Amino acid sequence: MSPCGTEPYAYDDEDHATEGRWAKPARTLRSVWRDMPKPGPLGPDTTDRRFADPAWSSDARYRLMLYGYLAWRRLVMSAAEASYLPAHRRQQAEFLAQNLTEALAPTNTLGGNPAALRRAALTRGASLVSGTGNFLDDLVHRHGRPAKMPPDSYRLGENLATTPGRVVYRNGLMEVLQYEPCTAQVHQVPLLLIPAWVNKYYIYDLAPGRSLVEWAVRAGFTVFTISLRDPGPDQAAFTLEEYVEQGPLRAMDVVREITQSPQVHLVGVCAGGLLAAALAAWHAAGDQPSVATVTLLMSALVYPEPSTGEKPSAAEMRLLTRLLSKREGLVDGRRISLLFDLLRPRDTIWQPMVAGWLLGERPQPFDIWAWSEDAIDVPQALFSQSLHMAVENTLARGRLRIKGRPIDLSSVTQDAFVVAALRDHIVPWETVYNSARLLGGDVSFHLVPSGHVGSLISPPRPTAVYRTSRGALPADPENWSAGSSERHGSWWTAWTGWLALRSGPRVPSRAPGNVRYPATDPAPGRYVRSR
Repeated sequence: MSPCGTEPYAYDDEDHATEGRWAKPARTLRSVWRDMPKPGPLGPDTTDRRFADPAWSSDARYRLMLYGYLAWRRLVMSAAEASYLPAHRRQQAEFLAQNLTEALAPTNTLGGNPAALRRAALTRGASLVSGTGNFLDDLVHRHGRPAKMPPDSYRLGENLATTPGRVVYRNGLMEVLQYEPCTAQVHQVPLLLIPAWVNKYYIYDLAPGRSLVEWAVRAGFTVFTISLRDPGPDQAAFTLEEYVEQGPLRAMDVVREITQSPQVHLVGVCAGGLLAAALAAWHAAGDQPSVATVTLLMSALVYPEPSTGEKPSAAEMRLLTRLLSKREGLVDGRRISLLFDLLRPRDTIWQPMVAGWLLGERPQPFDIWAWSEDAIDVPQALFSQSLHMAVENTLARGRLRIKGRPIDLSSVTQDAFVVAALRDHIVPWETVYNSARLLGGDVSFHLVPSGHVGSLISPPRPTAVYRTSRGALPADPENWSAGSSERHGSWWTAWTGWLALRSGPRVPSRAPGNVRYPATDPAPGRYVRSR
């Protein structure tokens, strides 16, 4: 399939219902819980779809069950905020209380779900038979986690990660993919896309029409991406330095030699943004003008200080690492995925469970869910280092060194394009904003009304919208928000236009590879399938 095919651009994400709404977003994990729908004085919040069935208001038995649950939920949540709890423990208590009350909602049981009972009666029990089959399938194949999408809905290289390209380099940590051009001429400066170390690279290359790689290739860029290997026990001691040295640092050398371009645009999503910014600072410390621009997508370079002033202890961080680890000295990517699910349990755990086990349904295929459940493991050393970096703000305070060079974010004087997500439950948009202010160059900041992952998938569509502004970024993100303006359109369009102005003249298109780095396996390569 040609990368310049005619596939229409489509859009959907896990937060489509909030599209275009600029409500005040959450700042911290605690405010994430506070911002979730709460029961009103006389009933559930109107946005709580669990109790939308008419039986909850018309049937006295269900009404009694509902108000009993709401009263108990208020009691539990109030206990988690009680003054007798140490201030630094309240956030943990609220996390546990929220997950407990979400798990014990009556709608999660057959008897407490009037829609499931009605479905069972209408289908003469067929929905219960299907639900039992779904439960057993999830128990065997997913360790009891309810499926968010039908199994085998997507296959790599067939309907996911399909942009044509080749592997042009491989080492023990990564593959470098170069995508085939689809224009006679391309921009002189190439792009290098860097993924987070806990996810597969193809968040950049989802289904056709929803692929950032495909979009950039069509816009006339030479695009490379890093595909990380699922690490083995022999890599359990790898730290950030090994990941930078054997990952993006080595990939940049490959990209520059293949394209004969002295500079490269760096693009990073989530933790990949940390790698991109650190790499730019590393080159700046060596007085090497190898980075043309930096694009950071939902990335945190600085973390907010705890409101209580007390940080997690070393023992707590070791316990968390141990709970998420496997025997091989690796942090299990699936357990990390479950931890993220617990930040939004109603949508990511209980709603799929009700649909699959009680209603006997299987959800529709969704490429983001396919990607999110295809996690990779993380070396314990890197995971532990990441926790300490977040707690101590090592990167933001200039205390990080890579290969002997200090990493100073203010030395990154290249222009930067930064995207944050209003409904991000993992990296709040204010954190991304404060991270952008640490960079030393001109920063173009964009706020998208979506979630952590959905905001990355932004092909042009009539309803696309984002906020941005001109000039320097004020210290308070709320002041920036008040002074920003709404733009109709996709940030993808704004981004490629912004890159084009910083990419030099057009040159003849480049086929994948060269003599030193020959094109080998077709994209998506081998490592994306590694386990």
